[in-house]
Amino acid sequence: MPYDAAPPVSADFKDVLAHLASGVAIISCWDGTSPRGLLVSSITGLSVEPPRFLFCVRKEAASHDALSASGECGVALLGATDEDEAMKFASSSRASERFAADRWRLAAETPPAYRGGLATAHCRIDSIADAGSHSIFIVTATASALISGPPLVAWNRALRALEPHPQP
Repeated sequence: MPYDAAPPVSADFKDVLAHLASGVAIISCWDGTSPRGLLVSSITGLSVEPPRFLFCVRKEAASHDALSASGECGVALLGATDEDEAMKFASSSRASERFAADRWRLAAETPPAYRGGLATAHCRIDSIADAGSHSIFIVTATASALISGPPLVAWNRALRALEPHPQP
């Protein structure tokens, strides 16, 4: 059966997806002179050569069109201490709290850059593929930085901090 003719998936599939543990990231960009951003739990490393990420964005998301038009973005992989920042980008009701100057570097020549997290990257948007209700973004990191620490993950419709595994 062709992919586009597949039978509808039951509502239970949302529960299946909710049980897929994944890292979370804030994706940021400029919309003219305004910083925009959203939280994604669909980010994954795509390749090392070239250094690429892949993430998905719901087409109805407020930042989708700005991100699609921007050509570049910031990626901040979040750590265990970043839950409050994550919630600002997960909820439109907290949008006014986003991009505080003490937490974000807002230089016009680069995408907005989070000062926290486990890792950050300045990325060029290479391609955007249609995937039904979402768009799949493939981006190449042009600069990156790493900070050691435990990650923040999405699992079962909540954000959870993972504790480091004790070394023997």
